[in-house]
Amino acid sequence: MIYHDYSLAQLEAFADDLNRRYDAARLTTPKQVDVYDIVDLLGARIAFEYLSPDRTYLGATLFQPGILYVWPGNPYIDGMVPTLKPFHGGTIIIDRDLNESTAEQDHFTENYTVMHECFHFDKHQKSFRHAGHLSKSFLGYERNQNDRNSALFHIERQANYASAAFLMPREAVKVAAEEVLHYDGQHRLVFCYDIKPKIKEVGRLFGVNYSPMTYRLQELDILDWNFNSRI
Repeated sequence: MIYHDYSLAQLEAFADDLNRRYDAARLTTPKQVDVYDIVDLLGARIAFEYLSPDRTYLGATLFQPGILYVWPGNPYIDGMVPTLKPFHGGTIIIDRDLNESTAEQDHFTENYTVMHECFHFDKHQKSFRHAGHLSKSFLGYERNQNDRNSALFHIERQANYASAAFLMPREAVKVAAEEVLHYDGQHRLVFCYDIKPKIKEVGRLFGVNYSPMTYRLQELDILDWNFNSRI
């Protein structure tokens, strides 16, 4: 598989450009986003299917017309088997079980998943044109991938980073950190038990869960990478 080795600065720029096209105020103001507006903005189709009977897979993108195994439901019932279903090229598929959930955590996971697939759709079509008709993403792919030199690992990492940069624009995150975490703009915050509820509060402003919010704060040098268990 071939891929373009985008720098983190380029991925931030892609995310900023997309925010400008959608709602430029998001660059400096903490705001949630209707991620399905972004699917429409990019010209992709959307579909909802049970991609697995246990949420192993949360999203997929078909770059060309093709077929994909889908399941009749979730959770798994003895004897349940998947069936092949055809899809149009340019279709983003989101796991139906995730989409139908009313839990806040699942809604925020859905936001991240949709944006992950949107960046695949927008930036990785050439890569998958040479490697197959679809990209299939599952939670924790980058963390669980052993071959960190593979093209697929780097492509997944790019989609993850760009998704975070779009959902949590750096300047807007700094504003939220100043308001909620009392960040002074200079000194990294201590990462400890006491700050966890506040990080979750910041995450809600952007429609993301605790873990991606924590990682974004660390990437932006607002939060220390080392956890202090004594505080």
